[in-house]
Amino acid sequence: MTGKRLNSRKVEELKGRVVVLSTALLLAACASRSTRQPAAPQPEPPATAAAPAPTATFAPSAAAGSYVMRAIIEGREGQGRRQGQRRRAAAGEGTALRLEAIPLAAPLPGVPSASQFAATIAMAGYTRAPRGRVGQAAAWWPIPGDSLVIQFQSARGNAVIQLRGARQGPALRGDIWYISEPTGTSFQLGTFTATRTR
Repeated sequence: MTGKRLNSRKVEELKGRVVVLSTALLLAACASRSTRQPAAPQPEPPATAAAPAPTATFAPSAAAGSYVMRAIIEGREGQGRRQGQRRRAAAGEGTALRLEAIPLAAPLPGVPSASQFAATIAMAGYTRAPRGRVGQAAAWWPIPGDSLVIQFQSARGNAVIQLRGARQGPALRGDIWYISEPTGTSFQLGTFTATRTR
């Protein structure tokens, strides 16, 4: 009888030790999970890069020279047909352009290019040449690609006019924009083509 009691006591002790040991192992496993560093995120595959926009501009000497220019001015809404035809004819006559590779002594403020060059333009109805001169002073600057901007004060004095175009061989082609200085509003006046003469 005593032997049976001893065996049952040992069994009870062993069960108690097993329970304590399994509890300790369970707690140790939980603790190690909480202190384990999370797995590093997998790097995303590299995105295909978009083609970069052109950033290089051409040398000013490549565009410098004299041009004969043809401007086509579109009539704005509200203008009579006859007035629009007169303005188109006037702008097409006596239109000349000269681009220099000489930097401006006083660059125009508010222009996104620090490299501005001297120009002279005569555009009937839109420029006012000083007495004894063929055209009005203007500024021009190259922009990325084979493009350029030519800017001058309108004859009325309350706006600037920009010729925004691109070089195509010996010619320049693009759009003519009117920008109101008081309001900053702008609209396209028409288009131009300028062919180099020398």
